[in-house]
Parts: sequence; structure tokens; C-alpha cells
Amino acid sequence: MATVAVPETVTGAGLRLGLARALERLAQQRDRINDLNVFPVPDGDTGTNMHLTLAAALAEANLLPAQASVAQVAQAVAHGSLMGARGNSGVILSQILRGVAGGCATHDQMGPEVLARSLREGAEVAYRAVKRPVDGTILSVVKDAAAAAERAAADGRTTAEVLQAAVGEAWDAVERSRELLDVLRQAGVVDAGGFGLAVIFSALVEVMVGSDDIAVPALSRAGSNGARPGPLGVLATEAPASGFGYCTEFSLVGSELEPMEVRARLGSEAEDDSALVVGDPGLMHVHIHTQEPWEVLTRAAELGKIERLKVEDMTTQHHEARLRVGAGNSHEGRLALGVVVVAPGFGFHQLLLGLGAAAVVEGGQGMNPSTEDLLRGIEQAQATQVLLLPNNPNLILGAEQAARVSRHEVSVVPSRNLPQGIAALLAFDPDARLEVNRQRMQRAMGEVHAVEVTRAVRASQYQGGPIAKGDVIAVLDGELVAAGQDLTEVVVAALSRLPIDSLEVVTLYRGTSVQVGDSELLEAKIRARFPNLEVERHDGGQALYAYIISAE
Repeated sequence: MATVAVPETVTGAGLRLGLARALERLAQQRDRINDLNVFPVPDGDTGTNMHLTLAAALAEANLLPAQASVAQVAQAVAHGSLMGARGNSGVILSQILRGVAGGCATHDQMGPEVLARSLREGAEVAYRAVKRPVDGTILSVVKDAAAAAERAAADGRTTAEVLQAAVGEAWDAVERSRELLDVLRQAGVVDAGGFGLAVIFSALVEVMVGSDDIAVPALSRAGSNGARPGPLGVLATEAPASGFGYCTEFSLVGSELEPMEVRARLGSEAEDDSALVVGDPGLMHVHIHTQEPWEVLTRAAELGKIERLKVEDMTTQHHEARLRVGAGNSHEGRLALGVVVVAPGFGFHQLLLGLGAAAVVEGGQGMNPSTEDLLRGIEQAQATQVLLLPNNPNLILGAEQAARVSRHEVSVVPSRNLPQGIAALLAFDPDARLEVNRQRMQRAMGEVHAVEVTRAVRASQYQGGPIAKGDVIAVLDGELVAAGQDLTEVVVAALSRLPIDSLEVVTLYRGTSVQVGDSELLEAKIRARFPNLEVERHDGGQALYAYIISAE
């Protein structure tokens, strides 16, 4: 049998190959990691978040030429992970990768000393990102692994041996985590984020030494033998009466403040243990757990432009994780037919769930969910057959892609806005067959009109005349029909384009930028102008549109 030569250094190509293997290993262990998660909240998506974060990192690195140095690859990985960071664990992983990039910034390859120093910088950058670092988490795992790497490098070990020492200590730290955190000991599990990081390190060793056997004993030591945690993990934790709050994430573009200043402005001194703001002035990734996400977003909008917004109800996630773990791989307890809806904002989420949606995926104009997000929503629906409402013309193709690759039977109802989606959901009959429902929902969409009210981001022109940057604009059924400086006048002008005599109800969904009193004044103006219409108001909670209005 031929002997596989062990590389003496980590090259750019080697790092890229190792991260590709790590992505495969994370995909294999993703559900296991999800089920382990109980800290900082048992929301059951740590494995998914780490997988998505690393996927974004590798995608950025794969844009580089094949001969790129380890410094160039590491820098691309750091940038990609920052832009694609998901959840608490994903943000911390991005900071570990950022520190590693800093440690090898001037090197074409990583030998033993550079590798050890890079891991140390990864640990230090990650610790600095967290306001109150906690032992027994992913932070402890990277810190202890870096210390082991430094000891091995000081003893004159090879690069492969340094990495092996780091991996061995990483798994030891994972095992120790259950004794360092009461919540882990009580749930009978190890730290999910630390487990995920050890999986990544193990995959790097696999590639480094040319073997796929190294990760197996390490994983079994952490209790991952192919069986779910059973009555442990998320099943062992109950949500508090007030719930876990909302995991709120977004990119903040254009702020001149330092990340620590932004965190202080957005978080609560008493309640922001999970507040993470990472990056540099001009581009930061924000992750925060809060009971009031829209208050946080309002404050953030004063500091810069919000992009890639994602708000998830962690109490719902916890409930879904418990259902998933309790049901195992069986179909017991699944709905025969469920509806998955894409929508922005807490108000819309609550409304759609109340109307019978099985799951709501955060997304909308300017924050389109990925195929992965849609697939996760389909899984969360816990239904054998799924009707998917994208509620945005830009999402229809992505929804159809998700339907093709899903392991469930999924049919896309091509709703182009939220009023259409709500009308379709109201027409849904859970006792009817999928195709019958699809046709009924599609007919219902044709009976509603949508007016979307926002502000112009640049000067332009439309059929009615010029538009200045910052003007209020109204889009009726996809066509820009009114613009001006007075919001009420623009809304009334847009509604005037509708066949009012054939309509009965106008519903205003208020965005985060609108005060309740202002929506009451708009309601009064519409009633006065169109006395035969019934006008209703709801809190939509959307970030980009002052109002989304349905007329039917």
C-alpha cells in the first residue's frame, strides 16, 4: 500500500480543501448539533447556522484563483463568513476565522508556529466579540485548542501534529463543557457550538493527513453515535413564560461608529449577553436576542442602512426543535398539508400564523431568503405536502427551486405581494387536496389589490413626473403610480387608481417607521375620502415599507 505524504505546511489550496471537507462534515452532523443546542437559548438551529456561515465563507474563497496564498484564502474566508454569519454560533465562528486570517496575514503558507499563532488570534478575536464570555462554550473550545497547538509548536512538532494536538484538545474541551455549564449538565449534552467547531477542526486534520478515519473516534467521544439525544437536549428544557424573545440579525452599512459603540447603543446593559456586533465601521454584522426587535431596528436605522435583515421567534424555534427531536425520523404528528409563507416583520408573522400558516420564513424586498432558508421553513411546517407562498416576484424562482430539491411534495402558489399571500391563505382548506387548494388560492389572489408605500432611494422619473430622492412613492400591483412629499396624499392618490365601487375593505399594515397615531390619522383621511370603504389597521412590523395596503 502506498504511503500518503503528509504536507509540511497548510497552503491556500490545502486550507480551501480542508474547509470543503469541514462543510461536508457539518452537513452530516447538522441535525445532531441542532438537537444538542440548549445555550444560550434552546432554539435548535446551531448546526444549521454554522453550516450556512461556513458555506458563505467557502463560497467567497472559491472565487480566488487556484494558486492563491493561505493569507488570501483566509482573508476571503473571513470576509465571506462575516457577510454570511447566522446566529450566535455563526457570528462567533466568523470571528474565529477573522482572527486566523489576521494571524497568517503576511504568509503564503502556514507552518507550525504560524498555525498555532493563527489559532491563538482566532480565540482572542472571538473572545473580544463577546461582552460576557462564558466558559464551556465554543469560546472555551477554541481557546483550549489554541493553547494545545502552541504547546505542540513549542515542542518542535510538525504542522500536522500541531493541528492534531489542537483537535484532540478541542474534543476534550467539548467533553468538559457539560461540567462547566449547569444548563448543559442538566440537559445531559455538550455545547453545540463547541461540538461544531471540533467537527470543523477534525475535518481539517482529515485533509492534512490524508485520512477520513480521524473524526470518527472523536465524534463518538462526544456522544454522537448516530442516535439522537433522546430525552435530553432541547427536550429537557422548557420555554419561560415570557418566551425566549427574537433572534435579530442584520448588516449595518455606513455607520461611522466602532462595533463596541454600536453594541452599546442597540443592546440593553442588563439583557444583552447574546449581543454581538462584529466587523468594521462601514460594514458590521449585528446579532442580538431581544423581546423588542423592532425597537432595536429603529435605533439601528438611525446609525446606518440595514441590509440582510432576519428576525426569528426563538420560542417557536424551540417548540419546533422539541417536536422534531420527539418525533425522530418518523412521520408521526405531521400535517397532511401545510402552508409556508414568506413575510417580513413580527406583526405579519403573528397574523399569518393566526390565519393558519404552518411556518413563516423571514424575508421580503431587499432581504430575500435563500433556498436553504425556504427548505428549512418547509421542514418546520411538519407537513407531508406543502403549499409555498413567496409573496414577492423576486422570490418565485427561488421558491420553485426549493420545491424541486425538497424531499417533500411542495407546490408554489406564485403570490407577488403580502396582500395576495394573505388572500390565498384565507382561501386555504386543510381538508382539501393540494391541487384543489392551489387553484383556490390562485383565484383568491386575483381578487385583491396591493399598494406598497416606501421612499425613493434615488432621484428618478415615472409616468406622473419626476421623483426626488426621499420622496414617498406608492406602488400599485407592481406599478409605480404616485409620488410626493406628503405620505397621506400619496396613499390617497394610489387608492384613487383602484375601482373603488367594486371594493369593500382597505387594510393598512403599518411598518416600523410609522407611529400608531400617524396610522390612525391616515385611516381617518381614507375614511373621509372613500366613505363607502371599511378601513382596518394592523401592525405589520415590516422594515422597508411604511405601509403595505390591501384592497379587496
